[in-house]
Amino acid sequence: MDLILLSIGTEILKGRIANTNAQHMAARLFASGFGVREILSIGDTEEAIISSLEGCFAKAQVVIATGGLGPTRDDITKTAACRYFGKKLIFDEELFKKLELFFFSLGYKSFPELSRNQALVPEGATVLPNPRGTASGILFEEQGRLLFLLPGVPGEMKGLLDEQVLPLLLKRFRAGEPETAIVRTIGLGESVIAERIEKGLSEEELALLGYYPHGGQVDIVISGPPGGQSPSGGAIGRVADHVAAVLEGYVFSRDERSLLEIIGSILSREGKKLAVAESCTGGLLAKRITDIPGSSAWFDSGVVSYSNRSKAAYLGVPPELIEKCGAVSEEVAGAMAEGMRQACPADYALGITGIAGPTGGTPEKPAGTVYIALSDETGTRSQKYKFNGDREQVRTRSVIKAVELLWRKLKEDYPLVLP
Repeated sequence: MDLILLSIGTEILKGRIANTNAQHMAARLFASGFGVREILSIGDTEEAIISSLEGCFAKAQVVIATGGLGPTRDDITKTAACRYFGKKLIFDEELFKKLELFFFSLGYKSFPELSRNQALVPEGATVLPNPRGTASGILFEEQGRLLFLLPGVPGEMKGLLDEQVLPLLLKRFRAGEPETAIVRTIGLGESVIAERIEKGLSEEELALLGYYPHGGQVDIVISGPPGGQSPSGGAIGRVADHVAAVLEGYVFSRDERSLLEIIGSILSREGKKLAVAESCTGGLLAKRITDIPGSSAWFDSGVVSYSNRSKAAYLGVPPELIEKCGAVSEEVAGAMAEGMRQACPADYALGITGIAGPTGGTPEKPAGTVYIALSDETGTRSQKYKFNGDREQVRTRSVIKAVELLWRKLKEDYPLVLP
């Protein structure tokens, strides 16, 4: 069964929003045993939608389209799909009543007239209930072709995909789960990783590999088709073991957990607490930590000390140290981390200070200069880094490096046995 994802929305083509829906759908479909043949993005005009559907169904049996199901003038996906299949839109009184109740539950005094359009349903199509919003999903089924129309709002799309689309596809096409293994690494670039891995593998084994760099790390995914050899005892397992062996020291997980989730599990297991003191990253590290459910079990607190005054007032950094060494220095980063650890108190504390840019740099300390310190009961260590990129990239790379430093320290303190 061939499947194509179709993202509808001129805002995608203009670069106003990222097409995260397609990324999420492709990952969920792959995890369920379905490969995506193509991913297309088109503008929200009837001609573009109809032309794309003609092209998609010439190559695939199933098309999942997102976007254009709202109440406004440019939400024309249902109309275009009806033209393609030769169907009419009919008013669904039962759906309209549900929409009324939904709006009234949100505190509306009257029903928005434009939203009546969302009670229009293609004749003969199946309505896929959407409890999270007003745009119901739609399923057309004509001559063996399946067209799913899903809302473009990510939270609504995800719910319909998991609760409606995937169960139907699994029942209809009986896909098996793909045989996969994953090795997650940090600290090495993709080209270095590939060079180390590929020396010891056959052509057949190389065909199983996929490299996925993101967020300062590289995931190596070893995968075969559904029904292939088992990861535990076949080719996939052997390749995964080989990858983990040649990249020893850089592998932090052999499952889907993130590096911060690994760190959290170690700290929780050992009953330890983490605190962070941030300057140039402006709370980004604390945000990444608290994005993880349950992080309150191991994360104590974070301080954003952007000014010299706040570094002294909240973290106990001596003003004379700032005057002597500068706010962006190895010494001040260390004092931030140590002051944070003692103030909580916490078992581990990270301190970050730097020049995110594009202004503020000097010949001695250009933009992108960052100092990161880690403090625990054995002492405090600071390191200097020079990160390339714009302001956001420097901040992000600083957070990634700080997390890596903490992970390496925890590996020393609590040797890990990876699954």
